[in-house]
Amino acid sequence: MNKIIINIVLTVTLSLFGFGWLIDKYASDSSHNDIKTAQLQTKVLNGISYQLSLLSTKEIENGLISIKNQFNLDLSLENAGNYALHKDLLSKLAQEGLSLGSEHGAFVLHSIANHPEYLLKFSLPKEPAESNILDLTLTLILYLGMSIVVVLWMLPLIKRLSSLTEVAIDFGGGNLSARVIPGQYSQIKLLETSFNKMASQIEQLIKENRLLANSLSHDLRTPLACFRFGLDASLHETDVNKKDLYIKRMENDLENMENMLNAFLSYASMERMSLDLDYRTHNITDFMESLVNDIRPLAIKSNKTITLISECADAIVEYDSVWMYRAFSNLLTNAIEYANQHVNIILTREHDQVNSLSKLVCYICDDGLGIPDEQLSSVFQAFVRLDSSRKRNSDNFGLGLAIVQRVVEWHNFEISFLDKIAVTDNSFFFESRLLNPSTMGAVVKLSMAYPR
Repeated sequence: MNKIIINIVLTVTLSLFGFGWLIDKYASDSSHNDIKTAQLQTKVLNGISYQLSLLSTKEIENGLISIKNQFNLDLSLENAGNYALHKDLLSKLAQEGLSLGSEHGAFVLHSIANHPEYLLKFSLPKEPAESNILDLTLTLILYLGMSIVVVLWMLPLIKRLSSLTEVAIDFGGGNLSARVIPGQYSQIKLLETSFNKMASQIEQLIKENRLLANSLSHDLRTPLACFRFGLDASLHETDVNKKDLYIKRMENDLENMENMLNAFLSYASMERMSLDLDYRTHNITDFMESLVNDIRPLAIKSNKTITLISECADAIVEYDSVWMYRAFSNLLTNAIEYANQHVNIILTREHDQVNSLSKLVCYICDDGLGIPDEQLSSVFQAFVRLDSSRKRNSDNFGLGLAIVQRVVEWHNFEISFLDKIAVTDNSFFFESRLLNPSTMGAVVKLSMAYPR
């Protein structure tokens, strides 16, 4: 909005100065011509005054009539006593004449040597109507020119706004993939980018809500069916022990459904939670050491080791510590669960050749079976569960990695699982950290903001 206001002010100001300069130049040329005319007029009056000064008092009136008829000039004699003039004006009256005006029009007075009782009066012709028309024309040209410049400036803006309006109507009509293509020199680029971001968020939200509803209805069918079966069986069962067994199973089914609903509702409310993030700067090494110490009892319980290798002890990153703790703990818990013996965490800096900058990267590696390459593209999608090569428990609803992905997106970080080729290509990197790429299972790469 500030850019548009600045552009409008600049456009109006520049057009005003531009057209004003052209009109001033024209007026200056006209004024120059008027000066030449005035100089010629002064010479004529000086000449006539000189000729009249050579005549006697009796001959001066006839002489003036002769000159008036000869040159067709509106000349007359005025009594000097009719004009009370300051002494400073008297010298000007004798040299170049004195321009005055009255209700009858403009005129010039000039003194006559040897005849101080008379003043030569030259009545100027009235200004033609064309002059007034010219002034009006120049004024109209000024405002018309400014209007044309402003309209020409606004045409691209109107075009971009019309395009944005069409896309908004299309999006509101149900085409959730409709987006504005921001122009390179668009004056509302920020608005177009904000609209596309909003449209993407709405599209993602609607997709997730649909997926949530479909998954919830699908996943609830099995426990609901078991619950109904146990209820029917318990109603018709007369054996107390068997009845208690059915009730115990129903309790488990009910708990499973409750956990499922809580997980789904928690995921559905994440978009609202993203508005309340508390971004602060943290030392990433200290953060990871604290997290590893919290997770280590789980690894010990599973007879597995977890090791942190930090190569950037002074790296400072800005993020919401609560949600990043949840994201990292989810990744580490998965790594511990699916590892055979070891989980390794590597914090390092990598050079980004595209942006010519250094960025902070966290690798989380386990030595388990890993994830098939064909499943890597969908592993972060909500409600997607891995196949039998990864364990599954009653609390796994396919939301853990989806939550991690969402948290990473909130912070404008990047996360991915490396495929076998990428692990092989980076074999020197892992071997130099005493890791064997051939025994590595899943490898998560989380790229964070540029450290300071």
